[in-house]
Amino acid sequence: MISTSMGKQLRMRRVFRDGRILVLPFDHPIYFGPQAGTEDPARLVALARDHGATAVLLTAGALRRAVDEVGDLGIIMRIDTTITKLGGTDTVMHLLHGVEEAAALGADMVVINCYVGIGDVAVESQLLTKMADVSAECERMGMPMCGEIIPRVSYSDPSQTMPTSEDLGVAMRLGLEYGCDLVKTVYNGDPEGYAMAIAACHLPVIMAGGPKSNDELAIFHQLKEVMTHGACGAAIGRRVWGSSKPGATLDALRAIIMDDVTAEEAIQIYQQGRG
Repeated sequence: MISTSMGKQLRMRRVFRDGRILVLPFDHPIYFGPQAGTEDPARLVALARDHGATAVLLTAGALRRAVDEVGDLGIIMRIDTTITKLGGTDTVMHLLHGVEEAAALGADMVVINCYVGIGDVAVESQLLTKMADVSAECERMGMPMCGEIIPRVSYSDPSQTMPTSEDLGVAMRLGLEYGCDLVKTVYNGDPEGYAMAIAACHLPVIMAGGPKSNDELAIFHQLKEVMTHGACGAAIGRRVWGSSKPGATLDALRAIIMDDVTAEEAIQIYQQGRG
């Protein structure tokens, strides 16, 4: 019997480069609808391919429109989703595809969401059960799984808008306990606490880029900080395809992740780069 770990190993090679990873995600329209910059999946895949990303994170529907532009990019396929923003909260989820179907569609890795600390026992239980079921199917199929595990805790202090490092540690460690091969989660701005959470996770962790900010340069400082404190890369979408210079933004992000440049050097790459 051939061990499925060989399948995982080979597929992981396609999304990583020397243990590091830069993902361009654009699965956002499945909840938000079309956003400026996401209208053409083929253009976004070509952008990722031409500016140093190692993988794209997208739905099967978007991949069908962009398959001719993939090149040597790894394919991380979103196989779950929520109701649309027209329907309400994004914590109620369902599966789009099984792991076997994702493999047939060309995925090198699958990604699922799991929010924790949301205050609804039934919903959180369903999310964790989904993650366990998909993990078991991934083991049978030799398919790597990325758990997008994000704390959604309501703190008594209204100024506490990001999860504590302790809560991030819970989320990351769930990835290990549930059989994930990669964890995608937010960064809370506490570098030492973040590093401790990653150390106890024993899995590669990537930073979720989050929404756009008014400061287009902030992402470079943030990425350098997480890379210095244990992350192996990032999945950054809105701050790339929502940027005034998406290609230059990707070039600069890649330089931090793959070439260990400073944030200041990355900013120079961004400022000198083409749009």
